[in-house]
Amino acid sequence: MSSMAAPTAERTASVKTGGRWKFFIGGLLILGAIAYVTLSSFQTNAIYYLNLKELNAQRGSLINQPVRVNAPLDRSSIQFDDKTLVLKFNLKDENLLLPVVYKGVKPDTFEQGESVVAEGKLGTDGVFQASTILVKCPSKYESGTPAK
Repeated sequence: MSSMAAPTAERTASVKTGGRWKFFIGGLLILGAIAYVTLSSFQTNAIYYLNLKELNAQRGSLINQPVRVNAPLDRSSIQFDDKTLVLKFNLKDENLLLPVVYKGVKPDTFEQGESVVAEGKLGTDGVFQASTILVKCPSKYESGTPAK
């Protein structure tokens, strides 16, 4: 009987160490899968952030690609149709001009904005179809002096 007890104890010890390796390897596989899914989702959702000079230099490769553009707003070009909610405006930086079309509600501070961040796609016709716009308000806010 003592000869039977020894092999059983050895087998039990080897099963325990083998089980630990299985959990370790399984855990590594799960962590690897999570890391892969996370990295691949970041890469597919990455959007370029460009100014007008960079956009103009890369214009051919950015057609119909998601891109984010930051440029000064040309306030004289703003056109908004209340019925169709179509907002048309130009982004202008020095001698570069980018016409933008946005369908949606116009931000309240749009006319006071100094620059606009437009996210969308550049069409083959050169018009930027924006899906999201963010207005950067002027930083010239001054506190009023209290009346005495």
